[in-house]
Amino acid sequence: MSDLYGLLFRNILHPGWESGLRRRPTLSHLRQLRRSEWFALDELEALQTTALRRLLEHAHAHSPYYRRTFRERGLDPGDVRSLDDLRKLPLLTRREASLYDRKSSVDPLPLIGKMTSGSTGNPLAFAYDVGSEHWRQATKLRGYGWARYRPGDRTLHFWGSTAGVKPPPLEQRVKIAIDRHLRREHYVDCADHSEEALADVVRQIRELRPAVIVCYARAGASLARHVVETRSRDWPDIVVIAAAEKLFPADRAVLAEAFGPSVFESYGSREFMLMAAECECHQGLHLSMENLLVEVIVRDQDGERPAAPGEVGEVVVTDLHNYGAPFIRYVNGDLAVLAPRTRCACGRALRRLECVEGRESDTLRDGHGRPVGGLYFSVIFSALADAVRGFQVVQRKDRSIDLKLVPGARFDDAVLERVRRDCARAIPGVELRTHVVPDIPAEPTGKRRVVRVEADSS
Repeated sequence: MSDLYGLLFRNILHPGWESGLRRRPTLSHLRQLRRSEWFALDELEALQTTALRRLLEHAHAHSPYYRRTFRERGLDPGDVRSLDDLRKLPLLTRREASLYDRKSSVDPLPLIGKMTSGSTGNPLAFAYDVGSEHWRQATKLRGYGWARYRPGDRTLHFWGSTAGVKPPPLEQRVKIAIDRHLRREHYVDCADHSEEALADVVRQIRELRPAVIVCYARAGASLARHVVETRSRDWPDIVVIAAAEKLFPADRAVLAEAFGPSVFESYGSREFMLMAAECECHQGLHLSMENLLVEVIVRDQDGERPAAPGEVGEVVVTDLHNYGAPFIRYVNGDLAVLAPRTRCACGRALRRLECVEGRESDTLRDGHGRPVGGLYFSVIFSALADAVRGFQVVQRKDRSIDLKLVPGARFDDAVLERVRRDCARAIPGVELRTHVVPDIPAEPTGKRRVVRVEADSS
């Protein structure tokens, strides 16, 4: 049966509001993105180079931090003639990313202010201009569109918690409620993974009958396991867009069992919104090249170099349209693997990430001080998804580890012994304490960090 309201929203209400009453360029940007995603890679990189030069000229002229940076490096914006030349500029870390120092002194000003969650212990205040917001929204619509999401579709957002967050003024809350109602976006707090809470989400899915579920990856997987274990599914296939956290193979499989085969991974951050997303071919995550310039680099004793295809490196982001408070070569703390410079089977030449490995801060140390990536534990527990519903690894200051396990239907002493054996092999020489718990509380944002390091254990 056709969705008459969806057609009305997409063809009249949405464009009438965005392009007509508000005169926003969001949908014009979206049309441009849908054309450029089919460009050849050298054409896309030429677009990036042009946008980068404009950004650097503005930053040099109007941002105190970048004017000082260019002077200290003995550079002029004209010295950056190609994407490779960008490495002449230093990396921007959270420690150096003072919002007030990076602000533009002229229009466009950074009128939209936000803050990262601080889940790594180092929250960051940042801001961007209204023009950047239009590009972000257009990029999100394109990326979600690859998963067959359309504005006006009934959408359930199994999303972050607002507990402890100061609510906006009443007038703004009313505007948000009206906007979500018109867009048919239904938000559910994903922080509570108790059986009662998950059963209530199932009830809401049955009532809402969403075409799309947008969820934190691990929260969505917990919901999916509840659906499978309780045999609750009585709905047709629903598109799932997993966000905010890495989507592991076992989680993708259970999401497909609970909601259907259309499961898509996306990658974003509060600083930049959607950075990359899967298309229908699921051959990695297409980068939002027209809005962001993403590097994957390796830092070692010899300095900095681009990561080779297939090599894990640090994610470095330049926001090409944030003139209000520029982010140029910002190290966001994530680790990723860049795919080769080949077209995806879908025909798009947009560069791809093979995968996002997690946070650099999630690297543990074994008894000899050698680094052990937190991803290793996710691999261990992916093979035990039917026996362990959730886990969290916490490395203490003395390098000892507390491992919390949420038991599943097939959990028993043999599984516990296997976990201890596999973990001892993964991170030898440290004391391991296992704790079987009914649940692992979420952080205030609704995310569940599966690996935490209390302090630098090196």
